[in-house]
Amino acid sequence: MAPAPLLLAGGRGWQRLLGPQAELLVLGPRGSRRGLLGSQVAQKGLQVLGPQRGSVGSLAGPRRLQVLAPQRRIGGSLVAQKGPKVLLPQRGLLGSQVAQRELQTLGPQRGSLGPQRELPLQGLSRGFAKVARPRSSREVREAEDSAPVFQYVGERSKRKDRVFVWGFCNAGALGIPSFVKPDAGWKKRRRIQPTPYRLDTAEKISSAACGYGFTLISSKTTDITKVWGMGLNKDSQLGFQRSRKDQTKGYEYVLEPSPIPLPLDAPQETRILQVSCGRAHSLILTDKEGVFSMGNNSYGQCGRKVTEGEMYSESHLIHRLREFDGRVVQIVCGQDHSLFRTERGEVYSCGWGADGQTGLGHYNITSAPTKLGGDVAGVNIIQVATYGDSCLAVSDEGDLFGWGNSEYMQLASITETTQVNVPRHLPFEIGKVKDAACGGTGSAVVNEEGHVFVWGYGILGKGPNLMETATPEMIPPTLFGSTDFSPDTRVSRVRCGLGQFAALNGDNPRRSG
Repeated sequence: MAPAPLLLAGGRGWQRLLGPQAELLVLGPRGSRRGLLGSQVAQKGLQVLGPQRGSVGSLAGPRRLQVLAPQRRIGGSLVAQKGPKVLLPQRGLLGSQVAQRELQTLGPQRGSLGPQRELPLQGLSRGFAKVARPRSSREVREAEDSAPVFQYVGERSKRKDRVFVWGFCNAGALGIPSFVKPDAGWKKRRRIQPTPYRLDTAEKISSAACGYGFTLISSKTTDITKVWGMGLNKDSQLGFQRSRKDQTKGYEYVLEPSPIPLPLDAPQETRILQVSCGRAHSLILTDKEGVFSMGNNSYGQCGRKVTEGEMYSESHLIHRLREFDGRVVQIVCGQDHSLFRTERGEVYSCGWGADGQTGLGHYNITSAPTKLGGDVAGVNIIQVATYGDSCLAVSDEGDLFGWGNSEYMQLASITETTQVNVPRHLPFEIGKVKDAACGGTGSAVVNEEGHVFVWGYGILGKGPNLMETATPEMIPPTLFGSTDFSPDTRVSRVRCGLGQFAALNGDNPRRSG
């Protein structure tokens, strides 16, 4: 029986019989077979899906040769015994490439000058890509360990209370010991964890705060243990963390969430409402026993008398603050100062005041919490914000007030000076303010419409053309997910670090009231 004829099919219905071949199907466009001087032979099932022009050598394969991309100016030969796949273009080949079984070429190969027979294509001349090889179990574990996890839930699913950590790892502030001291030979020490990583906790965490290299988390549980700390502890900002080897010594670095014992009068009745962290000091707010402070007190930021020559390393001292006229409902740590808001809407401060961040009308340190005056006197303040040396306060009527450092134009709308030592009203025309955040060089607020405004200096969120501004600039709502298809998406809260912002979407303020 005579062999089946070769069918060449191109565009516009062009067909031509070239001679007897077995099941060779060419699917390229019209004219894709011009100038063929060599031979193309296939015993069974050859498919060519892209054009081949100017071929001078031969392209032969006994079984299942698939060419998925164009091959141009081929001067040698490409021969495969079984199942090769060419996934990307190969241009200017002057030699030959031969593979016995399942050769995969994953990238372009240019300028090959000599024959390559039965080679894995590793360490070849310039232009040869490496052959894909199976990953080792170690590489697979490393990839799975560092990859983010994306999970999608249904409309009826309930929100789970989980803690995720990311960022700088070196001091142990993320609470994952293996990031600092790898627990397996194939793991490497991490300097940065760029994506959220789940932190397993025994209790439901209700408050968390990040300091300069350390972290506090707390739960509203009635158990004895209510607060945990991890990370840098050279100033006992995580309390005294007793060494397992020497009970008289304390750890300067804590690599996993470790309990912080508080001197509570009724530990099984008192709950922790909030924690806050500064550069080297911490504040803890309870529902029935007031505020506790620990860590560095060089400037009175812990709300107690400054003791000259005091050693803060391995300190057992946790101080209880009592100097308030009313119950404290919010605590905020600045770099080396502290702010307290009471249920009456009054603001107290203590600590370092060289930039006016205490807001007490002077630039000295203050070791006892003292009530602020200025433009916030008699005003019901519902939120205070600070992290560096600048401060903001929001009133129940949506007005905004500021004081402290203004070197980066944080308060340039009201003064040309770089320090403001008393709260001043900021006359921004941005609607009623609902939430505020104050970082190292920039500030942000959310108004009642859920729109975010930023000002100050640095990466403010509006691209490289806006590096500094004295007046608030609105970030496009579309960047936070508001579109024609989801018009009710609104930002409800904003937060700042020293050089970064974060925004949290919530219910539509107009619908939730």
